[in-house]
Formats: sequence, structure tokens, C-alpha cells
Amino acid sequence: MGTRPGHPRVPGPVPRLVALLLGVAGAVATEPRQVSSVLGESVVFSLDLSHNETVKKLEWTFRGDTGATILVAEVTAGKFHRPDPGDRFGDRLEMNETALRIKVLERGDCGIYQARIRLYLALVADQSFNLSLYEPLSEPEIRIQRRALTSQECNLTVRCQVPAGSGAEVTWQPRGHLCGDSQTLCLSLPATASSSSYTCVAGNDIQRRTAAIHTGILCRPQGDRDGLRVLFCLGFVALGVGAAGIAWIRRRKRRKKAAGSGHGSARDGPDGAALAPCPSQDPSPEVEYAQIQRRIPREPQERDNPTTIYSLLQA
Repeated sequence: MGTRPGHPRVPGPVPRLVALLLGVAGAVATEPRQVSSVLGESVVFSLDLSHNETVKKLEWTFRGDTGATILVAEVTAGKFHRPDPGDRFGDRLEMNETALRIKVLERGDCGIYQARIRLYLALVADQSFNLSLYEPLSEPEIRIQRRALTSQECNLTVRCQVPAGSGAEVTWQPRGHLCGDSQTLCLSLPATASSSSYTCVAGNDIQRRTAAIHTGILCRPQGDRDGLRVLFCLGFVALGVGAAGIAWIRRRKRRKKAAGSGHGSARDGPDGAALAPCPSQDPSPEVEYAQIQRRIPREPQERDNPTTIYSLLQA
């Protein structure tokens, strides 16, 4: 039996089995799955395996911007092993059964992570992940580009911005008042309209941050806002003056109390009797000297005629 040109006949069952295995291998090897995370946080690569598949050995490799592929982790018979603990990942790698976890993500961690899964019956499957990292997204900044107030209406033009390179998309909610692009909001409101809120939403694949404006505040006349500022300032000043006055009164009372207790202890005698107050003026030195002179007896005459036993016998 002949064959048609361009369609060679595959003889025997062995080549058919080889072709079948090649087809299975091609079906297992798929494109890398896109995974996103944030710098400083963690990421987990979970393998897609059925419950009845038993993993004999698992190898994780990494290929970054340099293009070189390095072996970063191995799991054999359920035991986790790091071929080179001193590589760029250090102690930031963990294994939970077949899932690989990377902690404290750095910029150089972006790239392709591939798992080579060796199953029983000599089957080999590959699964890969493409990791992208974002900067931590901060709260969007709202800037007022135009504000025009009249007695009839309030016209506002505000713009919402995020840091460059964050990869975040910016929109306003509720929609319907955009002008120019999705970041700029244009409002024309009646002066008598009630206050309403508009929210700026900034987000990427894994993060979302918001900031809001309130038309009741932005559309308030400048005089009203200045009056509120003055009232707040006066209130703070009044509080400060009141606190200082209370502190001064308390300090004065303590001083009076201390002075009163000092006078009382000085005027009390040893038996609790009140002592007479001291004179306001000290006596003159001449008076003291005269009193001292009167107390001294006149000794020179006694020394001239001393009394002895001989004088008594002669008398």
C-alpha cells in the first residue's frame, strides 16, 4: 500500500508514542502568567496542578534583566533546598508545598520565574510567571486650576494628579463633568446648589487610592472663609490668654500662702504664745553703750583700800 507525496507514513507504535509525548509537552508549556505586586510587599507563585498529580521534584529558576537564568530553589521529596543562599534573594524565599513566596520585593526581582515540575511516570511540565512591580501608590493630589464665584454661580476647574511612573489611571466619580482628559473636572454650579462631593480615583492592577473635593467648601465666598479663619484665630488667642491668666492667679495664691505661713511661724513662741513684734527701728548705739556703762561697778576704789584681816583687828 503506497503513500501520497508529502504525507509520509509513520511506521510502528513507538514513533506514534513519541509524537504523542511531544504533543503533550507542547501543550503543558504555556506562556508566562502575568503577576503584579508592589515594591516592599510579597508575592506568591502558585502552580496549577491537579489533585491526583504527585510531584517528584520541583525546580524554580529566575531570569531577570541580565538575561542569565539562575536556579533559586529546589524541592525534592517535600524538602526545600536553596542551591545558593547568598544570591540576590537571600532569606526572602519561602516554599509552601509547591508555591514559591518572595518577601520584601525589590526592583531587581522583576522577570521570569519558571517552575520545572518532574512528575511520576517520567513526565515533565513547565509553568512560568512574569512578575511586574509597581511603586507604592500615594493618595492622588487635587489642584484647583480655576475658581470663579459670582452671586449666581460657582465655576470650578480641578485636576487630579498622581506621581509620574506610578502606572496609575486617574478618573473622576461621578462621571459626566470631565473636560480635556480623564484627570480634569469642570463644574458650573448654581450658587444656591447644595454641597456635593466628587472623588478622584487613581489605581493600577493591584492598588487603588482616592481623594475627594466638596463643592460646599470650594464655592463658599472668600469673605466667609476669611471670617471663619478670624474666628478660629480669636478662639485660639482667647484660650491662650485664659490659660495664662489662670496660671498667674494660681501662682499668686501659692505665694501668698507661703508668705502667710512664714510670718506665723516667726511670731509663735516656744509655748505657742504670741511674741511682741520687733520695733521698726533699731536702738542707737549710744543708748546701748550707756546702759552697758551703768552695769559695770567702779572697781578702782576697791582696789585702793582692800579689806584684809589686819585692818579688821586694828579696828
